[in-house]
Amino acid sequence: MKKILFTCFVFISLAAIAQDTKVAWDYPIKPGMKEWKKFTSNEEMVNACQIPEKILSALSTEDLMELCLQYPLIYDVFAFENLNHGLDKLFGDFNGIRELYRRPDISNSLTNRYVREVQDFSFLDSRASDIEKGYFIMSVSAMEVLLASIERSDNTGKEDHRAILQNLVSGYEAKSKYADYFKGFGFQTNFYSRSRLISKMDKLSIGLLPHKDKNAVLLSGMADAQSINIIDNLSYQLIK
Repeated sequence: MKKILFTCFVFISLAAIAQDTKVAWDYPIKPGMKEWKKFTSNEEMVNACQIPEKILSALSTEDLMELCLQYPLIYDVFAFENLNHGLDKLFGDFNGIRELYRRPDISNSLTNRYVREVQDFSFLDSRASDIEKGYFIMSVSAMEVLLASIERSDNTGKEDHRAILQNLVSGYEAKSKYADYFKGFGFQTNFYSRSRLISKMDKLSIGLLPHKDKNAVLLSGMADAQSINIIDNLSYQLIK
């Protein structure tokens, strides 16, 4: 838990250095600003980060997704040992993420964005600073837990889940080539996301896991060797 909280603390502060996008709207108050430092509670931060309703409804899915990925409190999801609880907080706190998962093209938008990130793993070979690489690694992890949350959308079906699982497998294989960067927590989000999708696609298969639906991989992505092998085997079976 301490490791998760420390990681979160470091990378929440990195939200202030995230790359700017060409989205027409931006958060008026963000980490690093003097106004942000005046906040004394998480509730004040959450309230300051809501997207105005008129803007929210007018945003394209792509622009809305980018704003969600730049949500200053997005890494709050990692402040919980149980990632499901972290995601519950995110969806309860932020109107942008709730709107995003109502969009009919949510699956394609998230999948395409994740594919682009995986294709950019060579960035880790560059001379970028450790902070920049750390931000990139955390953004990949955030994308993976958002992909796992596709079950919260009413606009996806079996083929969407299969396509996402297939891309998460590709992401896992790519991460394995950069294991020194992703070891530990970096792999947990991939295991978590794949296990959540598998449980959606084939509920009975989760019975193969030790402790079944109470297995830690379904809650936090932490997995023993046996559970990892089971998740890997099920992943490859379901994407054939």
